[in-house]
Amino acid sequence: MAAFILILLILVVLGSNEAVGYYFSRCDDEDFFHCLMESLEEEEEPAEGEVVATGVYDYKGYSVTITANIPLGGGAVTGTISGTCEGMVKGTFNGQQNGAISGTMTGACSPFFVNIPASAEFTGTVNKTSKTVPFSFTGKGGGLTHQGSMPLTYK
Repeated sequence: MAAFILILLILVVLGSNEAVGYYFSRCDDEDFFHCLMESLEEEEEPAEGEVVATGVYDYKGYSVTITANIPLGGGAVTGTISGTCEGMVKGTFNGQQNGAISGTMTGACSPFFVNIPASAEFTGTVNKTSKTVPFSFTGKGGGLTHQGSMPLTYK
């Protein structure tokens, strides 16, 4: 009986960790069950006039891939974060050559096994000629703060 209870407790802890990671990486401030139902819907393709910019950030042996859907005419920026951290990108772009892009990234990072809520604010520019999006960010999670920069590129 004790072995059964121990296994059940381990499953509950693992399930809770996964639920926390899912919520912080995909739901932002939404109701959990509403977010779960939305996750069952198909993902949309980038709209006309949008580009998909991607890049990889490495830090102390951990890597994160950032993908951002950027409307070149300006507007709302959306995207995803994958790798050691899972989450969402939300921001705005003003539509100009070398124009300003800014926003937030929210999610959960699991460098050790436990999902840790994390967030970052970013600012940068979109260079339409070189098709690059250099930006800098300040991230916070687990009581730590980290500043960094990286480029995203698109075709």
